[in-house]
Amino acid sequence: MAVPPAIGWSSPAPRPAGHRWPRVAARVVFPILLLLLLAACSGDRGAQQAPDFQVTRFDGAEFRLSDQVGRSPVVLNFWYPTCPPCRAEMPAFEKAWQQLRDEGVRFLGMFVPQGFDSEQDAKDFIEELGLTYDFATDKGGRIARSYELEYFPTTFFIDRSGRIFKRHIATLDEDGIVRIVREMAQG
Repeated sequence: MAVPPAIGWSSPAPRPAGHRWPRVAARVVFPILLLLLLAACSGDRGAQQAPDFQVTRFDGAEFRLSDQVGRSPVVLNFWYPTCPPCRAEMPAFEKAWQQLRDEGVRFLGMFVPQGFDSEQDAKDFIEELGLTYDFATDKGGRIARSYELEYFPTTFFIDRSGRIFKRHIATLDEDGIVRIVREMAQG
């Protein structure tokens, strides 16, 4: 003889297979995905080794990034002459360069040909503004591709060990450039 369940008591209704997935996703998977998304969007690539490259500067001298390892941090600014924000920030780069030049940092303005801009246009622009730090052309955009460049202007601050300390997408002012370079020098 079967014993009837007590009144008000009943065994739980059977749940369909896979009933735990929504709870697991909400408690485990979604927070992990959120952390990965935040890390990907941070823009800070402080642990990444900067891709090496060699270019001929506008003054005819060679520049190889790996030659700076152990010697000088590098401020690498990707730009082109008809880019309005690039043009707007160039005086700030010159002022920061003048302020930091005796501290062992190297500035390199990397012209990336876009549209109708030519290397001569870049040289004329540099002369017009009286810019005195180093410039070179990224012929064919190969360096920009190796740095996964998406927007202009973009500036990479590369420490003495050759690692990317900071990537900044957008214009910078003099104080911002100087502050980042000094933070980078402190380690």
